[in-house]
Amino acid sequence: MSSLIFDTGPIISLTTNNLLWILDELKKKYKGDFIITSSVHHELIDRPLESKKFKFEALQVMKSVDDGILTVLDDAELRNTTIELLDLANRSFMTNNNYLRIVQFAEMSSIAAALHVNADAFVVDERTSRLLIENPKVLEKIFAQHLHTDVQVEMKNLMAFKNKIKSIKVIRSVELVTVAFEKGLLDRYLPPIPNKKRVLLESVLWGVKLNGCAVSEKEIDGILSMVT
Repeated sequence: MSSLIFDTGPIISLTTNNLLWILDELKKKYKGDFIITSSVHHELIDRPLESKKFKFEALQVMKSVDDGILTVLDDAELRNTTIELLDLANRSFMTNNNYLRIVQFAEMSSIAAALHVNADAFVVDERTSRLLIENPKVLEKIFAQHLHTDVQVEMKNLMAFKNKIKSIKVIRSVELVTVAFEKGLLDRYLPPIPNKKRVLLESVLWGVKLNGCAVSEKEIDGILSMVT
């Protein structure tokens, strides 16, 4: 059966923009499963419920789980794969003879889950995870610019990681909201002003960008150029 595996970031991006509801509508059209791992569930629900910050957002995600929109996959049986991916990723880049810790357990549990269920895509907003999968060479340059020092690639570990993840496809919340817009799911928000469709799409694209989705202004402009 078709499935998408969600990392923490896209769910947060949608929830903080009052757009979590679009997952229900997208899932009906997709006719597959939307899955989070138990580690991601912990980050989205369990941990925020123990604090005051983001508690309401956690309750919204909890309702999506209770309503069956998001399915929780127990990642205990994926632990060995997750740890292996985590170790390889966090030993792929070095600076000053120290490995750069670039990813967290929950992210790697999601990738392990995507491999386990042969998911159609891994939905992730965080730039590092996406570039680690799609273009680690760019990631190397970003690290060097950010740290203002040379960064070395441990090619053996990086290639082992790439071989493990195979050809996982990555999408972001920006693609989800664009699809929702194209299918008319956001028409309820069309404002009675000139260029209303462009204004609406621009608002949601920037909304998810400013709430953690790694998308460039150039990419946003490219998406907006398709709106007449």
